[in-house]
Amino acid sequence: MPDNYSISRRRFAQLLGVGAAAVAVRPSLQLTTAASDSVVSSRAPATVVRLSSNENPYGPSAMALKAMTEAFELAWRYPDEHAETLIDSLAKLNGVNSDQILLGDGSGEILKVCASAFTGPMTNDIKPVELARPTRGPALTFIPGRGRMIVADPTFEAILNHARINRAEVVKVPLTKTFAHDLAKMSAVAREGLIYICNPNNPTASITPKNELRDFINHTPRSTMILVDEAYHHYADSPDYDSVIPMVKDHPNLMVARTFSKIYGMAGLRLGYCVAQAATMKRMRPHQTWDSVNIMALAAAIASLNDPEQVPNGRRLNAQTKQFVLDEVGKLGYPNIPSQANFVMIDVKRPVQPLIAALRERNVQVGRLFPALPTHMRVTIGKQSEMETFMTAFRAVVRAG
Repeated sequence: MPDNYSISRRRFAQLLGVGAAAVAVRPSLQLTTAASDSVVSSRAPATVVRLSSNENPYGPSAMALKAMTEAFELAWRYPDEHAETLIDSLAKLNGVNSDQILLGDGSGEILKVCASAFTGPMTNDIKPVELARPTRGPALTFIPGRGRMIVADPTFEAILNHARINRAEVVKVPLTKTFAHDLAKMSAVAREGLIYICNPNNPTASITPKNELRDFINHTPRSTMILVDEAYHHYADSPDYDSVIPMVKDHPNLMVARTFSKIYGMAGLRLGYCVAQAATMKRMRPHQTWDSVNIMALAAAIASLNDPEQVPNGRRLNAQTKQFVLDEVGKLGYPNIPSQANFVMIDVKRPVQPLIAALRERNVQVGRLFPALPTHMRVTIGKQSEMETFMTAFRAVVRAG
């Protein structure tokens, strides 16, 4: 290999920073870390602890970092082969065909594509789509309408903005008293278009029970599309939670979004994917940017799927540190919504905005105000040292208030 390639590869390793070498020996798997391990905003002082974006503080797999380094010399190539390799791996992992996987520039692109394809003013010029023959019964055909967007309140808001830009009506349905999606009310107001279900839900970290969700999917008319966002799937450990990907084979109106941003620690690399029937994918692909996933992200994702430690270690560390936070805020008398994700929603029993501002003054960033839950504070679970810093600041601001 020419020297200029070697120099470029060394420079790429430097750009990754000492984190690449550190991850190779996995010190981040320890619960107690040095202050230098704090998650830092590129626009904030080095002392800032950022617990506002539901990121995975332990970062990508060491195998992923190595794969990215080795892929640097391929940066001049389009990512076709790597994309095909990842698609094949994801298809095998999820028990579907490769034409049922759509990669995206983060799951955010998947949400945007779904909003573009299935929401907007109603039209009469869409040709019928022939669906794959179900397990039982005759082949089915339906006209995929473009209509309103049905969402929970509160939920992840990016897809709402895409639907509004698409001139779609957006209908918000409040969560139930147990912070689950109110599926009966969502179904009652659906008019073709798209129903969005984030499960586990962001910002509440709550789940919608699996039997209720399965029944809802089974009874929703096939002219109404359903998108289940499972970004936090790997963190959920409740026996009342399950992925709905296995239901895709029998439901042509069902799409499931996943991401590499959370448990795989690749938020900055931007990679997500969707699982749906092939005919549904044909409706989605025209709305996607060509080659929207870069080769570094693809290489990192392929390696991450081959790392047997990444998911279980991420789950374990998140669960342990989350329990520490819940125990500490519980001692102060503040309840939380039961969390099935890598963040918690704490009821501070007063308007939350002043506390968010007070924490920011102490260099601790937490989630913004969510108007539907004005007394709740969303806090990402960082490393143990970060959460100890948060608790020190939290105690100070609630006592001062």
